[in-house]
Amino acid sequence: MKTLLKNCNIFSGPNADILVEDGVISGIGLFDAADEIIDMSSYAAVLPGIIDAHMHIVTGDIEYNDRALRSWAQSGVTTVRDLGMGNDRKEHPTQEFLRYRETTENPQCAHCLTAGRFVAEYHGLNHIMSDGAETGYGVQTPEDAVYAVNELIDMGCDGIKTSVGRGMDGKSPVLTVEKLKAIADTAWERGVWCTAHVLDSDLVPRLLDAGIPEFAHMPTDYMPDELLDRMVAQGVKVCPTLCTIKAPRPPMPKGATPPPMPKNMPPMPKVDLDQQEATVVDNTARFIQKGGMVCVGTDTMRMESQPHVATMPVREMQLLYRAGLSVTEVIDAATINGAKFCKIDHQVGSIETGKQANIIAVKDPIDETFSALSHVEFVMNRGTIIKQPEA
Repeated sequence: MKTLLKNCNIFSGPNADILVEDGVISGIGLFDAADEIIDMSSYAAVLPGIIDAHMHIVTGDIEYNDRALRSWAQSGVTTVRDLGMGNDRKEHPTQEFLRYRETTENPQCAHCLTAGRFVAEYHGLNHIMSDGAETGYGVQTPEDAVYAVNELIDMGCDGIKTSVGRGMDGKSPVLTVEKLKAIADTAWERGVWCTAHVLDSDLVPRLLDAGIPEFAHMPTDYMPDELLDRMVAQGVKVCPTLCTIKAPRPPMPKGATPPPMPKNMPPMPKVDLDQQEATVVDNTARFIQKGGMVCVGTDTMRMESQPHVATMPVREMQLLYRAGLSVTEVIDAATINGAKFCKIDHQVGSIETGKQANIIAVKDPIDETFSALSHVEFVMNRGTIIKQPEA
């Protein structure tokens, strides 16, 4: 099956035709013959599918996850990366989700990479939830860490997510450099990505000493230039998740109940969200100025509606523009950079011959508001057109 997208105004590229064959871009140039020909001249911009490199599959409910992944695809987000699968029961849903993904390669859904369970400190952040459900591996030794990483990869997970943090009460134990190094080294040896949850700047040296190659957030307190310089020197990449600080909280899935809060937990400190957002944007801006690489990630959970799915990546793009990226660089962060973070840039992330035909189009020009991407009107996912205006 050959599909020809005629007269494409490729964002930051030429006006050309895109020939798609068996789900792959087989040519970019001028063509005439195909089984299906679609005139794209009415679209202001044609670009690769968006990649959200930080989201979460919160529940093992396959039907719910299928709806969520369909919603992402309809909004133009054709690839997502789950960084730590939540757990709403005693038996962790990682294997169930991997079975679903293996048996359901549906172009109506965004393709979802997953880290599966967190690799966490024993009784530390992201090991055991307040209701007793185990959301991560609780490692007590470097050998435990090696075992956990290998088991996840053997299971079929695409990468590894670990966490350093002191928890809501500020007292949770934190992974040592030795355990973190075991995690990073094993992931590297197995050829998969490895990223770490970190929000506190004083824990960053621990990650750097261990050789963790990617941070899943930009810390929310002030980052000294010396730390940012060291991150850039070591080639650390950051998925800043700027939009999460003031993000609206989506509803729980129907029928679900939130887990009980721990007893005797101290009250949450009041935070000036405007100031915290400004601090994280400033940290990110200085990281970018020093040559650091960033991507788009929203840290979203429980996505129930398409408008919310569409809004979060756009908000992240706006904040990355505020942090100093140009419009073109922001689109790169949302496409090819995300693919590099996920180690799939040989497959997706740009409109190139030989790559998957994940292609979206918008009617309005893409400017510094990125509002055009809030209403993507054409989506081709893995060579299948799943959304286009009615004739």
